[in-house]
Amino acid sequence: MKKILIAILIFMLSLNAYAQNEEGGTESNLSLGFGARALSLGQAFTAAADDPTAVFWNPAGLEHVYQQSVSLFHATLFEGTLYDFLGYAYPTLRLGTFGFGIARIGIGGVPHTGIDNESLGSDISLDEYQGFFSYAKRLPWDITAGLTVRAVRRAWTGINGEKDTGIGMDFGLLYKPQLFSASFLQDWTIGLNIINAFAPQLNEGQAVDVFPLGVRFGVGKKIYMFEGGSQLQILFDTDYSANRDVRFHFGTEYKFRDLGALRVGFDGFSPTFGAGMRYSIFQIDYAFGRVSPSDYFSSVHQFSLSFNFGLNRNQLLSLAAAERKEEEERLIADIREADRQKFIAEHLKNADNYFNESKYFDAIVEYQQVIGQDAFNKRATVMLDSSESLFQNQREKEQSLAVQSALNTERTEATRAFIEDHFNKGRLYLDKKQFTEALIEFNMARDKAPQEVTILAAIQTTKRRMSEETNRLVQQGRQEFRNGNYAKALGLLADARLLGGDNPVIQTEIETLSKRIKLQEDIQKGIGLFDIGEYDQAVSVFEEALKLNPDSKLAKQYYEKSKIETVGKSEPLDAAAEGRYLRGVDKFVKGKYQEAVTIWEKLLKEHPYNKKILKALEGARDRLNRSK
Repeated sequence: MKKILIAILIFMLSLNAYAQNEEGGTESNLSLGFGARALSLGQAFTAAADDPTAVFWNPAGLEHVYQQSVSLFHATLFEGTLYDFLGYAYPTLRLGTFGFGIARIGIGGVPHTGIDNESLGSDISLDEYQGFFSYAKRLPWDITAGLTVRAVRRAWTGINGEKDTGIGMDFGLLYKPQLFSASFLQDWTIGLNIINAFAPQLNEGQAVDVFPLGVRFGVGKKIYMFEGGSQLQILFDTDYSANRDVRFHFGTEYKFRDLGALRVGFDGFSPTFGAGMRYSIFQIDYAFGRVSPSDYFSSVHQFSLSFNFGLNRNQLLSLAAAERKEEEERLIADIREADRQKFIAEHLKNADNYFNESKYFDAIVEYQQVIGQDAFNKRATVMLDSSESLFQNQREKEQSLAVQSALNTERTEATRAFIEDHFNKGRLYLDKKQFTEALIEFNMARDKAPQEVTILAAIQTTKRRMSEETNRLVQQGRQEFRNGNYAKALGLLADARLLGGDNPVIQTEIETLSKRIKLQEDIQKGIGLFDIGEYDQAVSVFEEALKLNPDSKLAKQYYEKSKIETVGKSEPLDAAAEGRYLRGVDKFVKGKYQEAVTIWEKLLKEHPYNKKILKALEGARDRLNRSK
């Protein structure tokens, strides 16, 4: 029986890929990890985990999975031991990324024999399963956090039928800094995975197996080569476990246009090799290397098959943007509809009041505004007809009295025709909101009939409508100013200034608001130019801003900064390069930060030490990150 127990212990240690001579304790039988890509990189995958195997290597990496992905992994280890993994990653835009996985290592058919090689019953087998439930979420400052909850189940058969289940938890972080503009300082990744932060425990008979605390720290750097997307990735991991010495892992991967990859690494005790190929939604990866530091075990072949499906992150972003735009349009439409109904109700009420006071011309104007917003408003249509009829009767009575009191009837008829012609033209202009033209026509009619009530009423109504429209334009200009649409706000105030020409209070208000908008527009433009290193232009813009408001602290502050920076020198650019740089400036000023970054990144490859380009890139990337 002692020999049988010793044989079983040796069997367990052989299954453990990391058990070493003179090192106390063991690790999980599944601590080798999963994924042919990761294993061919010498297990240096903490900073590069971007597929479903991230549930093991670093759960924070799940947030960098591009679209829904399934990964299958298989290896046949020593003595027919099967080692398998199935993983799935589901990224979302708002809720983070969810990951699921199940892994198994198992061996069966081990004869249960005694000291004299006699059979003692059924064969011995061992199965260990681990289920992974992971979640990752992006945090501020380019940091991603992840969590994995693991369920572990180990079962023996053939001796005492021992089995037990334990729960553990891992915690991961990933940092991809975007703060630096120099090419050498870009595309770095730093990863941290705390394994068994909450350790699983398995009770197998009289022994309790407590999984040891482990910490993996990884650094990765991508180097883009040539054109077309080829890249070299260099990875390094340190691997600490409470029950053994620290190990160091190294891996490098050359990827050709996202079609194929070659990999080589060192997993802490031997070299590893591998390759990968992508076609359509499928990716096949292969790895070759040892699974234990012991010379007893030979190198093995390992295979992975992955496939991606569903909408990728860019498509999800586009879909979300379209949905957001649709929702915004719906909300705007609802607001406009509410405003329209309020407008209709207010003007219908005003029209009815004017009608009851026999001010038929004012009633006509109000009913027409209602119909302009609701062409099928029956009440407004009926009341407009009644108002028109009563107004015409009123006009005819006035004209009849004028003719009767006139000495020269023919001359009076000609005058009435002149008055009627200009009065009707004024009405047409008023309907089109061309108030100045309407006033001109009504005043021409008044010159011939200075005491005619309807003409005087028309002039007063036009002035009232002009005042209402001026106030509306001012309010709309304020709203556009609050929304940051400075050019549109200034345009609306310019229209208001023309309409409110004879109102000094309105003109003063418009002038004050216009200066505020222009000041804000200049400051925003000047800060943008300062951020991309166009200090000379920034100085000019801030000088204009200070003319509008000499007491503006922000304009003063940036004016002084810009003046100081104008003394800085930079590598001169030739005419062609300067033209490309200015195209980037144009894109930046228009808010197209990504296009500006693309132009300046290409230019920086030709002029890597140009201060102006470096500063421009730094500012554009900062704006791009803030906009995201």
